[in-house]
Amino acid sequence: REMSMLVSSEDSSYMPARVVVLGGDSPADVRTELNAVTVPPSASRVVLLENMPRFWPVIQIRVKRCQQGGIDTRVRGIEVLGPKPTFWPIFKEQLCRRTFLFCSARAHAWCQEIRRDRGQLLQLFGKLNRALQHEQDFAERFLPDDKAARALGRTCWEALVTPVVQSITSPGTAVIPDLPPCPGQRRPLSLCVPADPGGISPLAWLLGEYLGNAEPSRGDAFGSCVRRLTQLLVHVDPGARGCRPAGQGEGRRAGLSLGRASAGGKEGGNQETAAMKSGGLWDVVRCWRGVVQQQVGRGVMGAGGARGSATAGLSSWPCPQVQQFLEVSGQAVDVVERYCALYRRLRGATEELFGQQAAFVGALGQGFAGALLQLSFLTALHVSEQFARYLDRKVQELHGAAGGTGQLQQVLEPFVVFGGLEFAHTFEHFYR
Repeated sequence: REMSMLVSSEDSSYMPARVVVLGGDSPADVRTELNAVTVPPSASRVVLLENMPRFWPVIQIRVKRCQQGGIDTRVRGIEVLGPKPTFWPIFKEQLCRRTFLFCSARAHAWCQEIRRDRGQLLQLFGKLNRALQHEQDFAERFLPDDKAARALGRTCWEALVTPVVQSITSPGTAVIPDLPPCPGQRRPLSLCVPADPGGISPLAWLLGEYLGNAEPSRGDAFGSCVRRLTQLLVHVDPGARGCRPAGQGEGRRAGLSLGRASAGGKEGGNQETAAMKSGGLWDVVRCWRGVVQQQVGRGVMGAGGARGSATAGLSSWPCPQVQQFLEVSGQAVDVVERYCALYRRLRGATEELFGQQAAFVGALGQGFAGALLQLSFLTALHVSEQFARYLDRKVQELHGAAGGTGQLQQVLEPFVVFGGLEFAHTFEHFYR
């Protein structure tokens, strides 16, 4: 809108007297004369350009002559006033409204399909990834800055990803409440989805099938679909660095940010927890905790001399109550080995599905703890004594051995979940 040059009469012969302003499309091609100004000796601020009809990538200011015939020059400063306000604020509201309604309709349709056929959950990764990639491309091509992209990203996340996550992790809720209102709309939207008669959420069913999948013919393809979906839900990191849908190259600008705060210190951790609870990730964490508890509850069943499968599927859900955990196999000779194998299996599955996210590692421990706390007192006493004997034997074997500390930490990992539980107090009986 305006470019001005600051000068001072105190500079005497160093003060500019004649200035020519040129414009060009590149530093090597600055040839178009935009204005020529004569500077009076008493001036302090000289307007060089104003109300330009077009944008010039390169502006060059040439001091042609100085006051009193001087051969050197001195300029006190340059002031530039940017472009006039545009219709972006209005366009932003309309864009976010369009995005919200479009994404809400998509989320509603996808949720209905998944409730009718759980197998559609395997197609969710492709649908979400394409939708996020579409918004990413739009942001990079048309939006003016990262702030605008973040506004669009938050709208996309709240209208599309969060409702879908709430739906696939909800076992029997017919209405998904508390959706954020569409911009310019007073009341929030609600997505009505049919409740699952079995009381098992679609995602819990899928994760259970993943853990119990033993068919080599479909193992690789099925497992890959599940892992891509869970990693997308967890790693579409809507923080300050922006959303990067799966398959997007690192060299591209991350212009679509979905607004989940990143942790930084104590305050950052609190922000991350609050954002996780409100952003749908907490629902996935709770779902995984429930799946682990169900797996532990039935992972070593059917003992009676026969080894139970630690990777039993969830096709027959709802399964028996977790009180049956170790009630039968608690008398087995290899109960500790079964328990450790089950823990290692689920620990590996946690990393495969969710990476190194601390929340899911914590959910793994909570799932084990929840199942163990359902044991009757006498069974818990008997099982804990076997655990204690096993640990005592390992401590004696590794005492003084080279690298024994590291090996002992690996041995203790499946039992750390007892820390702070009432279950841990039964160890005192054995040691007394």
